Amino acid sequence: MLPILEVEAQIAEHLRRFNRLVLSAPTGSGKTTQVPQILGRSGAVEGQILVLQPRRLAARWVAARVAEELGSALGEEVGYQTRFESRISPRTRIRFLTEGIFLRLIQRDPLLSGVGAVVLDEFHERSLASDLALALTRRLQEAQRPELRLVVMSATLETRAVAGHLGCPAVEASGRTFSVETRYLPRPAQEPIWDQAARALRLLLEGGTKGEVLIFMPGGYEIRRTIQSCQQLRWNEELFFLPLHGSLPADQQDAALRPAPQRKVIVATNVAETSITIPGVRHVIDSGLARVHRHDPRRGINVLMIEAISQASADQRQGRAGRTAPGTCTRLWSEAEHYARPAHSVPEIQRVDLAETLLQLKEMGLELEGLQWLEPPQELAVTRALRLLQGLGALDERETLTPMGRQLAAFPMHPRLSRLLVEAHRRQCLSRALVWAALLGERDILTQPLRLQYTQSDEAYPSDLEVREKGFQQAKQARFEMQACASLGLNAQACREVEQVCRQYRDLCRQAGLSSSESGQTEELSKCLIAAFYDQVALRRDPENLSCAMAGQRRVELERQSAARPAVMLVAAEVREVETGGGMRTVLSLASAIEPEWLEEVEEGRVEVRIDTVWNGEMRAVEQREVRSFEGLVYAQRLLPKTDPAPAAEILVARIEAGELVLEKWDQSVEQWLARARCVAAWFPERGLLTYTPEELGVVLHEIVSGATRYSQIRERPCLPALQGALSWQDQQFVEQMAPLRLQLSNGHRLKLEYQAGSPPKGRAKIQELYDVRESPAVAAGRQKVLLEILGPHSRPLQVTGDLASFWQNTYPELKKELRRRYPKHEWR
Repeated sequence: MLPILEVEAQIAEHLRRFNRLVLSAPTGSGKTTQVPQILGRSGAVEGQILVLQPRRLAARWVAARVAEELGSALGEEVGYQTRFESRISPRTRIRFLTEGIFLRLIQRDPLLSGVGAVVLDEFHERSLASDLALALTRRLQEAQRPELRLVVMSATLETRAVAGHLGCPAVEASGRTFSVETRYLPRPAQEPIWDQAARALRLLLEGGTKGEVLIFMPGGYEIRRTIQSCQQLRWNEELFFLPLHGSLPADQQDAALRPAPQRKVIVATNVAETSITIPGVRHVIDSGLARVHRHDPRRGINVLMIEAISQASADQRQGRAGRTAPGTCTRLWSEAEHYARPAHSVPEIQRVDLAETLLQLKEMGLELEGLQWLEPPQELAVTRALRLLQGLGALDERETLTPMGRQLAAFPMHPRLSRLLVEAHRRQCLSRALVWAALLGERDILTQPLRLQYTQSDEAYPSDLEVREKGFQQAKQARFEMQACASLGLNAQACREVEQVCRQYRDLCRQAGLSSSESGQTEELSKCLIAAFYDQVALRRDPENLSCAMAGQRRVELERQSAARPAVMLVAAEVREVETGGGMRTVLSLASAIEPEWLEEVEEGRVEVRIDTVWNGEMRAVEQREVRSFEGLVYAQRLLPKTDPAPAAEILVARIEAGELVLEKWDQSVEQWLARARCVAAWFPERGLLTYTPEELGVVLHEIVSGATRYSQIRERPCLPALQGALSWQDQQFVEQMAPLRLQLSNGHRLKLEYQAGSPPKGRAKIQELYDVRESPAVAAGRQKVLLEILGPHSRPLQVTGDLASFWQNTYPELKKELRRRYPKHEWR
């Protein structure tokens, strides 16, 4: 008996008393296949049972298994519904469906009419869709449908946290009965992960083990390399190597479940981690890696990184072994590394783009903060998503859904793609835009080794999407036959999925009232991309390299194989951060060439036209340029034939103040006037005279440079009149009188004065020129004595004094004796 059946009575009893339940059951307990059946026979559920699965593969396989157990044809009592397939009927009681399908269902029918229970399986994966499904189902229960049952289950769930959040009981079931020996590397390895896996497989098989082997790798590329590494080794027995990932055709996926004449070695992504059971697997070799999508809300870019999995995910993978007999799990990392890993994975709500989710909620009349989240999203990510939706025209400045937003919300896709389709309808190029949108929304149809043959384009405006569109049409002509597509460098299954998505999009457009038989030119399609990816417009300033300046003032580079390499300006549908040997790089891909004038045609409101006044150091002149920018990206500049003198004056004054430009007429007379005026202002504070502060000097400089735009026009301009003109005529005369340049002494001699703000004025005179001048001369109507520098016959200072009377009385008698002896020919009184 499966372990989950041991708690069937508890499950049924709890669901009769409560409308929510959290179930924790380890891998191998049978929860995925049995719990829906338990609900069906519990008597607690009236209506259809919806079982949400994180992956299409799991939904299809589990539905087939449950239908087989119930003796029902698939699509009758038990069915499934995924993005591309639907096997349900009016008689379906248990429906397995992907989380995205459920969200569209509740969006169309907020009451979930006819549904009696919602089961969230593998909830520990914490996808954004599952978190949203939980919040919406809970809200529906509390607001309108208390009889609706909600079951949250997983193999590695933090039961208390989820049960506490939901305020419901938790049930724990036991797991497998066979032991699994866990092996670690003694120390971190340096060789490629696929070579490590091949070596681990050799060691495993040399130990005489029995049973199938399951190897976990992060992606399709690593799966191919692992199979290649394994096939290069010599084995004592025949091995049947099988890839398994979500991108394979259904028949190739099913091959992993079918018996094989040789011993199977299945190399899979994390699709084999949960829900599905591969018969006969007794040994797991785990790379400990997974490809994880992250969205950086600060930079607005998507990052696809290979990351170490959490301890919980490692336990899930380990649980694939030992289902029917004792098994082994070889972890390709050390035990110390294992316990340094996080206990659980970061929930998607904390690491992915939220724009589509927010738009869905807005269309349903809900606010994100109005839902009870198990963990709320980061505020920065929410802000970024709201800004994007506003940029796409889906929300107004008050974050209210617009008519455009209602249009976009009708499409089950990222708002960028729906914006692309709406714009394509307006430009009468919807037929081709459907293909472009599908190519953007799905995985790349070009296979890596042969991509270069498609990067040449005859189009006037080359586009990576036009390249893929041509490849897709070739695949379609070949009826998506695998070998034919492979010879063309195309992934047949990816092309087939693009065709399926195109059909879905066409139906959705028809339902939304968008129809067009016009294919349109690539030019029009690229304009549609501007509307959808307005914030990913870039400019190549140097055709010799791939570096680009991007809207938002980011520095990025164009993908090396891009067909848009000849373009100066382009729009990229994908911005991603990749890790290379030289560090992290931000790369633009899926790019299309555009013309600058298209920006004003498509997004006129985002184009800013301004006049920049700048200094041309080479010409030593102020110039004005008309600058056009888009989302902060300057893409066009034009030198104006004439420069406005008013802003030019600001730059000329700034250059003068910084010492870069010298006014030749700003001489000693100017400096002395400034000093005299400042001294008089200090001696007569009651007058409130101008003191030529930096601000007041700036006004004067503006007057000096008025009307000029070039240095040559101001270099020899008079400066003193402008400075004096800052004072009234009366104040100018007052300064002249109170701080004269020359002072008439009592003996008739005219003494030249020098002024410095904050100090007494200074005069220099030979001692004989001061005979008969008994008192120190003064200015400012006697308020300020002059500091005299008394010179000898040799023109050198004998004394500096501000008290001439004291000098004559106390110092001069002794000084005169010495001077008479040294200079007997001079008069000494």
